[in-house]
Amino acid sequence: MPRITSFFLHLTLSLLMTQRGALASNASPDLEPISSQKGKLLFKDDFDETTIKSEWYAKHGTNWKVVNGVLTGRPASQEFQKKRISEGNKAHSGRSPAGRLLVPTQDCILLLRFKMSDGLTEAHFGFDDGKMGTQHLGRLIASARSFIAIQRDKNAKVKDDQNRILAKSHFDLKPERWYWMMLEVIGGQMTAQLSGAPVLKATDTRFALPKSHINLPARGAGGTITYDHVRVWEAKPKESNR
Repeated sequence: MPRITSFFLHLTLSLLMTQRGALASNASPDLEPISSQKGKLLFKDDFDETTIKSEWYAKHGTNWKVVNGVLTGRPASQEFQKKRISEGNKAHSGRSPAGRLLVPTQDCILLLRFKMSDGLTEAHFGFDDGKMGTQHLGRLIASARSFIAIQRDKNAKVKDDQNRILAKSHFDLKPERWYWMMLEVIGGQMTAQLSGAPVLKATDTRFALPKSHINLPARGAGGTITYDHVRVWEAKPKESNR
């Protein structure tokens, strides 16, 4: 009898832990806009279908797949990486997952869940104004090296322009853990939120430029990034700010 009781107790605890894991993976967002308010919904993806929507674009030969209701990105093949490096393009060799979300915006709110795995060191969430523009505009950097930061990206058309960190805070980002992330960009102000982290705000004229797409690179020697519950809205001024 004690063995049977112990077996059923273990089985019950296992089921409860499984249910808790399922609830956690389907948790509702714990972030809301603080510098703007949601306008028109521009894009939504819960990855209910295994076919990746056309708005997603894989960069640098990296591999993306929808499995079990989430989008997972992995590095390019070793052959692709070696070829890029032999061509003198190590920075874009696909050694870590990188993608774009082709949703043109101006003022906007980006919400998603993400998880870093397999040794990935950084996840970046930002905006570009396209190859014909000044390219990367700005981003939130979430680092496993215990920090988050808003970066103003260099203007590709200005000689010797440099990336600059405008706001930074300590945050103990854990691998294999889901986090909600929200970026608000309205005018020249970027507001960044991450589950459990301090709120970051920064202002730069580059943030106010029209955005051709959302830039989603990552950093690390290998590694995996996973996304879920992606939303993009137009950002409207808060009623109190009008």
